[in-house]
Order: sequence, then structure tokens, then C-alpha cells
Amino acid sequence: MNKIILIGCPGSGKSTLSVKLSQILNYPILHLDKIYHIDNTKNIGREEIVRKIKEFVLINDKWIIDGNYLGTIDLRIDLCDTIVLLNIDKDICIKNVYKRVEIGNTAMAEKFDCSKIDDEFIRFIKEFKEKHYPSIYDKCVNSTRKFIILSDYIEINDFLKSIEKRQKAV
Repeated sequence: MNKIILIGCPGSGKSTLSVKLSQILNYPILHLDKIYHIDNTKNIGREEIVRKIKEFVLINDKWIIDGNYLGTIDLRIDLCDTIVLLNIDKDICIKNVYKRVEIGNTAMAEKFDCSKIDDEFIRFIKEFKEKHYPSIYDKCVNSTRKFIILSDYIEINDFLKSIEKRQKAV
């Protein structure tokens, strides 16, 4: 597990998990939200995000990339050796998004006015499981990469503990 991608619904805990994994494994992280969004109204184009992903993986032997961005999912699957898909209930994701905004803790906090959550974003979260999850799942399960699905925070904590245990054994 040297090249890890984390995928899941907004609010599922991708950034939190990537930070915890980075602390255990001492791997650098590329948060796609941080590079994709310029501000509340602008983002970089697909070519630029692809360039930044390729640059990141070229300069790091081991790494973690978190984010969805379906336009680059095939590239990231090709580059990684491990896929972690968070399959967290949409109501928990929505609650996490509001909680994150409340405390100002988000991967994009420095670029956004986090006091506002628009209806379109909440609708995206509500529809994620039906509209986006099936194609993401198919791409992951049909790849040759190690594929891990974590469906609740107990599974996530157990996953982190198992990695920590392996690291201590090394």
C-alpha cells in the first residue's frame, strides 16, 4: 500500500482519513479539492488537474490522493496500487458538511466562504449513491488494484488500527 487514492461522497471523511493515513504512513497527500477550486466561483481545467496529479506522483514514491473528480478517476486508478472507497450514509455526509462549515474545517476552507452551503451541493450529496457511486464502484472493482470499501466509522477506525499495527511491526 504505497500509492493510495481515497474516493467517496463529499462529507464522507476522505480528507480526515487521508490526514490520519499520512500521519501513520508518513506519506504526502494531494487533496484534489485544494488544487481544483480556485475560489467560490472558479476552478482549474481538467488538463491542469491532470498535470498537477502527474507532477505529484512523479516527485513522490509513496503518496495519498483524496477526492472524487470523475474526470480523472481512470488516471488515478491507473497510478495507484490501493483504492479506498468510502461508502458512508448520505445523512451522515450531509451532517458532516454542515458540521465542517460550523467549525470552519474543510479542505477548501481557505478558498471558500464556508458559511454558505448551496442546495445544489446538498442535492449532489443526496444523489451521490444513486448517480455516481455505481460508476465509481464499477471502475474500482474492475481494476486490478487492491480495493477496500469502508462503510462506517467503525470500519474506518479498524482499518487505521490495522495499518498502524503493521507499521509498528515493520
